[in-house]
Amino acid sequence: MGLNAYFTYQVVGIKGTGSIGYRLALTAVFIEGWIFIILALTGMRHWLVKVIPASIKLASGVGIGLFLTLIGMSYSSGIGIITGAVSTPLAIGGCPAEYLGRNGECTDNILTNPKV
Repeated sequence: MGLNAYFTYQVVGIKGTGSIGYRLALTAVFIEGWIFIILALTGMRHWLVKVIPASIKLASGVGIGLFLTLIGMSYSSGIGIITGAVSTPLAIGGCPAEYLGRNGECTDNILTNPKV
């Protein structure tokens, strides 16, 4: 799921606004699947699992989880607790639509939306 979310929101972009089309991104995921099958059949997957340190494995899982949490808390696809800001990439949101600024930033009445 992490790879799907990465391709959807970062590579392809929302409604195809990214630099790569969805067909090319899906082709890359398809090829990655075949590479994973080949690694599993040849035994290289087991070797890679042993070689990668446990801290990197744990950090990768945490990073994917935080990315999915960010998607769920944004206005575009979730409940709207987090919004973009001018000075920082993240800011607390949760305000009704009439209080959203021109750039989508919550300018007033933070966390007063009944949905939140």
